[in-house]
Amino acid sequence: MDINIMAKRQQDRSEHREMLVQNLGIFELRALGRELGVQSPTTKKRDELIDLILDKIYNSDSSVVKLTKKGRPFKKLSNLEDIMSKMTGSDNTDALLLPKKPIKYEDIICFAQEVPVFSDVEEERVSCKGVVRQSEVIAYFIDLTTGKKIFIAKKEMEQFKLQEGDFIEAECKKINANNQYILVSVEKINFIEFKKYKIRDIGEGNPIISSEKYAYGDFNLYCGRRNLVLYKGNLFEDERFNQFAKDCDLRGVNLITLGLNTSFEDQILFKQIPNIINMTTVYGSGYDSGFNKVVDTIALTERLFNNGENCVLFINDIISLLNTLDQCFTDSEMLNGHRTKAVIIVQKLISLGRAMSNNSSITLVMTYRDIDKDDLFLKNELERVCSHFAD
Repeated sequence: MDINIMAKRQQDRSEHREMLVQNLGIFELRALGRELGVQSPTTKKRDELIDLILDKIYNSDSSVVKLTKKGRPFKKLSNLEDIMSKMTGSDNTDALLLPKKPIKYEDIICFAQEVPVFSDVEEERVSCKGVVRQSEVIAYFIDLTTGKKIFIAKKEMEQFKLQEGDFIEAECKKINANNQYILVSVEKINFIEFKKYKIRDIGEGNPIISSEKYAYGDFNLYCGRRNLVLYKGNLFEDERFNQFAKDCDLRGVNLITLGLNTSFEDQILFKQIPNIINMTTVYGSGYDSGFNKVVDTIALTERLFNNGENCVLFINDIISLLNTLDQCFTDSEMLNGHRTKAVIIVQKLISLGRAMSNNSSITLVMTYRDIDKDDLFLKNELERVCSHFAD
């Protein structure tokens, strides 16, 4: 066998072993061992049993283990479908890859590394703004207003010292008839004029539990934490949000709003509030637009935080956002009633909340509607990690 294949196989086996150790107890391992034909699994010690299970998997002629129902039923989980669903969050019980690697956020959001095509078009220059994305091959951003794709040449990335997640306002030139442009010059980086902008090296700092508070109506939201707020109508009808936005502005805090399929009235509200970074989409914006807004918001929030700034990420109607992301994926794997990949993206959003000793922080405020109070993701994930404020 080729040495590279052997090394990859060994690495996979090591990762799968860790997955079994972390996800399955001894009784589940015994049930899984019975399903795979391990001799006398109840007499084996835990580590030995895991190795025997991996031997069965990696010595099998096929990487797909068909589901069977031989052997005595397990006390808690009736068969292999239940065991593997517990490990992967999958509801697919036709046939499962054994074992299955966890899906990573970075794998879900990777984008096509296309090379721009230049053609003869009438020269057109426009001002655009958006969040920088970067890969080994290209860099680009999507204009927040028009959806135009603006490529950034390596020379300009180096000249303007741009980084992944930077929010830029730039002059751009049309390069073909497919709504594609190339960056010519940068006017602002992270809301500061390019000539005055300096990248700050703040160090990582240490995680802290902040006692600083933001007022949201009668509620106290703590800086750097995750907050879940029930609301009963549109934001433009809720004076709490207006006061909260003014408080953020007075403190010099970056207020970033994110919501998919937001009402036109709320869109007008966001436009009327100064110094707000509006990453929301309106009804009918399309799934691609929503997906890009979420990915850009994550990159932007982390970039500002790493540059030593305080941010508040206000997610309007978190379950509606998750439902919209569900539509971006066609795979059948489910977790907490939603597409697993959509859940992973929202889990990444939730993980952003933190406060550090260097005075940088990300405070999450997520609203939800009463109609969604029984949503499995809200109950199993959000209520577990958030401060919950209900009327």
